Amino acid sequence: MKIKLSPELSYIIGFWRKSRCSEGIGVRGDSNILEIFSKEVLDKQLITSEKLLTGEDRVFFYHTAYRKFFQQVEEEELERFKYLNEYAASYLAGMFDAAGTIDERGIVSFGSATKQDEMMLLRLGFVARRRGDRLVIERPAIFLTFIKNYVKLFKDHKVFDYIKSK
Repeated sequence: MKIKLSPELSYIIGFWRKSRCSEGIGVRGDSNILEIFSKEVLDKQLITSEKLLTGEDRVFFYHTAYRKFFQQVEEEELERFKYLNEYAASYLAGMFDAAGTIDERGIVSFGSATKQDEMMLLRLGFVARRRGDRLVIERPAIFLTFIKNYVKLFKDHKVFDYIKSK
């Protein structure tokens, strides 16, 4: 089975990367996270609904080829997402939906950030600085404009409404 990376799959991998659970290929979190992941993997037809397993706060499935592919994409993140295109935008949108926040002051940040995440953002031209395990985006309007067409969880946030009005 040959798996080809697409923007939709990039979103799922970014989302999985930041909220993964220990079983199979899956995520853990609140109902919004579980719903988005389930909808995306079923829409992309990665798995059938009968094979999608749920736990108390997680949803997952088993598929060796996809697991291997997801891990390969994660390892090659800096090389695969080095251009400002829809693949990188989708991947970052998935990561942002899973671990991103926009606080009341408009500060945009990622949780559970790695040095690799920071390097990828810097290579793409997004200035980010570390605050503990969070990565704070310096010019959030530019970053949010880049990912706005690909986010699922934050698409109704007031900051995105502000960006759309400009």
